[in-house]
This record gives sequence, structure tokens and C-alpha cells, in this order.
Amino acid sequence: MAMVNGFFQCNGATERNDELVEISTKKYLLIFGYGTDADGNGYTFRKYYDHKPTRKELREDIDALVNAQTDSRILTGFVWNGKPVYLSTENQSNFKTAYDIARDTDGANLPIRFKLGEDADGAPIYHTFTKFEPLQDFILKASNFVNDTLNEGWREKDGVDYTALGV
Repeated sequence: MAMVNGFFQCNGATERNDELVEISTKKYLLIFGYGTDADGNGYTFRKYYDHKPTRKELREDIDALVNAQTDSRILTGFVWNGKPVYLSTENQSNFKTAYDIARDTDGANLPIRFKLGEDADGAPIYHTFTKFEPLQDFILKASNFVNDTLNEGWREKDGVDYTALGV
């Protein structure tokens, strides 16, 4: 993941260990979160400060990082029937509108073709919905994915013990 709001990923972690480390009288290091990459290697996020950050500043920074991770996962983390789906806000709206019309008109707008995303080489991936049931399956799974991803982000932010960080 690219640097977000000054955070960088540090590999080699084996567990979560949120802490604010005083490196010198005017330098602090925030160590936050825990994740694993595709190969199962653990990592944390870190950010340097040239002052002792306040609770408000830490909360704002952590929220910004978690929000960026959540947004990125929603955009590119959903896979439906083996196909990667790009869930931009515009695409979510287009998919939902097509579903609503199909539901309300007994499928009068079907078949309908969507560009779901792109493969690893950048080639477009399309899917044509010819029946209501697969479209409904797609919409329900996409909606659940977005909701689950948002809830993961909220749990991450709500789980930070700022008292343990010494602020």
C-alpha cells in the first residue's frame, strides 16, 4: 500500500502491538494495526512525528489511514464468480439501478451487459446478465461485501486504545 498521511508499512510483525514510542525528546513513532500480505507475512503501519501527538491528532491520522484502506478494499477487493469487480460509487449506483429496473419490470431491461473490472493485464472483464436471479445474486453479494468492509473499518477504528498509547 502506498504511503497514506505519512504512514508506511513495516514488515516482519507477528502480532498487533499498538504503541507510541518516544524516540527522543522531540521524536515519536506510532506503531499501529496488524495485517498480513498475500504470502502470509505480517506487517504493521508506522508514522513518525516531530512532536508528541495529541489524542485528537492520532485519532485523525488513524481514521484517515483506515478510511483509505477501507475505500481501496471496496474499490478493488470484491470478486464475483471469479471475476474482479471495480466497485466505484458510480458503478455501485449503476448496478443497483439496473437491478431495481429489472426487479420492478420483471426483467424488461435484461439482458444487460456491464464492465465489471479489468484483469491483471488491464483487459476489460464484461458480464451479461440475462436473468434476474444472477443479477440479484451479484447485487446482494456486492452489497454485503461493501457493508462487511465498512464494518471491518469501523471495528478497526473503534478498537484503538488511545489510553494505551499514552495520550
